[in-house]
Amino acid sequence: MFYQSASIRKRCLLLLIFIFSCLATYSQSGSLETTISEKLLQIEEQITEQEYEQALIIIAQLESFKDYIKNDQNRLSLDYKKAQCYNSLDKHKEAISILLKGLDELELKHELPNLKIKYSFFIGKIFRSAKNYDKARAYYKISLNEAKLQRDAVNMLESYLAIGVTFNIEEKRDSAVYYYKRGVSFPITVKTAKTISKIYNNLSVITLRNNNFGLAEEYGNTSLEIIKQQKDTLGIVIALLSLNNVFYKKEEFIKVRNTYLKAYENLKPLKTKRAFEVKENTLYNLAYVNEELKDFKKAYYYLEDATNLTDSLTEANRIQNISEIEAKYNVAKEAQKTEEEKSKRLKTLFLFYGSAIAFLTIMVLAYIFYRNYRLKQRNKLEQVENEMHTKIINATIDAKEKERKSIAETLHDSVSALLSSANLHLQATKAQLREDAPKEITRAQSIVNEASVKIRDLSHELISSVLLKFGLAFAVHDMCQKYSNSQISLLSDDNGIKRYEQDFEIKIHNIIEELINNILKHSKASNATIMLVHRADDKLGIRINDDGIGFDMKKALRKDGLGLSHISARIKIMKGVFTVESLKDEGTNIFILVPIQFKEAVA
Repeated sequence: MFYQSASIRKRCLLLLIFIFSCLATYSQSGSLETTISEKLLQIEEQITEQEYEQALIIIAQLESFKDYIKNDQNRLSLDYKKAQCYNSLDKHKEAISILLKGLDELELKHELPNLKIKYSFFIGKIFRSAKNYDKARAYYKISLNEAKLQRDAVNMLESYLAIGVTFNIEEKRDSAVYYYKRGVSFPITVKTAKTISKIYNNLSVITLRNNNFGLAEEYGNTSLEIIKQQKDTLGIVIALLSLNNVFYKKEEFIKVRNTYLKAYENLKPLKTKRAFEVKENTLYNLAYVNEELKDFKKAYYYLEDATNLTDSLTEANRIQNISEIEAKYNVAKEAQKTEEEKSKRLKTLFLFYGSAIAFLTIMVLAYIFYRNYRLKQRNKLEQVENEMHTKIINATIDAKEKERKSIAETLHDSVSALLSSANLHLQATKAQLREDAPKEITRAQSIVNEASVKIRDLSHELISSVLLKFGLAFAVHDMCQKYSNSQISLLSDDNGIKRYEQDFEIKIHNIIEELINNILKHSKASNATIMLVHRADDKLGIRINDDGIGFDMKKALRKDGLGLSHISARIKIMKGVFTVESLKDEGTNIFILVPIQFKEAVA
């Protein structure tokens, strides 16, 4: 009886332990699910509020939950959000690396088509921002094909729009129109209306560039009617502003003013940041159109309102930055408190593993020291490579300049002289023969004269004859006269600078010419000035200003289509200074300062 009673008590005890463990497990599971759900919501909120660093902290916390990460969909969804944060923080390499790795994995996981659509579309977006439009289209088409398989109209439309935009940027308008028209063939629903409205808007822009005002207005009105049905106030305003471009082209300035006023009235109740930016743009445009209509009082009124709004937006951005810094501080402070509490709870455990932690700390410090050493070595190597690259660029350009000079001198001194001599011989022969001179001699003279003109023009194209004869100041003035036209006025001010060493003048002339070519090709400026100053410290100061559309400095440095890196390398090797300041719609200011190389004194 005693043994039976002990056995029953033992079984009851084991049963109670099992029940309590199950309850504890269930409680922990429920608590874990709640925690994960809360953290996912926090990530979405912080991405929406552009607090990407805090979002990355929470993503890292979620990645520590091994059971949650085991699920492929959970893990790949978290990676997608991480890529969003990295891309928004200008860490594009990290973002693209995560997305490409995830897309390779999704190619083998056919049960996650929605993630494949999102991954490929985001990769296309990153390549488009890097101006690699061929790759962007390739990934947009992956997204499009997957959306077709899923009969996902929303993502199909987004892909058609994105592909069309890349073609439009490259001025391949026929291809852009093809994809846009594929998009507008979709039925208009609540989910598709916004995208279809954008496509009609883009079609309006393309047809307007082709001066087809009627069709551009038709597309613009269609875009406006679609967005009106969705009662999207900001979308309606943007459609109105786009339609106004047609009226502006047609010089219907009263209609332009009325449309801007209508857009401004719609914007008044909106309080979002985007709405304020559109409102600011609308006020400036109201000032410009009233100026066109010679109503300078209203123009001044709207310009003052626009300026005040710009100041308030600047102040709002400053306040937002302060708030973000405060939020980051609070997050760090809360994290510190959590770590302190955790350290108190685990103090005994840390003591038990003290020796192991000390060993690991030594290993980590050794690794950090080794990594820092490698990093310093790598930085030194990169510095040497950059210097070598700069020297190679300058050596290549110097060789080209010497070659051009040599060819120009040969053409001018030798070939032109030979042609002139041939012409004199023909003239002498013609004089001797008089009436008996065959017509072929006159034709030969004409051909020789034409060849002489072409040789002279080619020689001047290789190296400016004005530069060689009269120096840098006259050559820059000649350049301004040659390139000025009805669309742009170029002025130079040389402050009476002297003649310098010829190779130095050629290098400076080529740099100025390249910068002026950039202005002519890209700036859409109406006025540009080139100022040359011989400073008291024997340095040549060059300032080039234009009132054009400006450009994004980060994009220009990331993928330099303007030749700025080559110019910088050339000036660096001359031990000079090269700075560029440019803001969108506010023109570009360029300053160059180089030590002057004087002509050697003749004994």
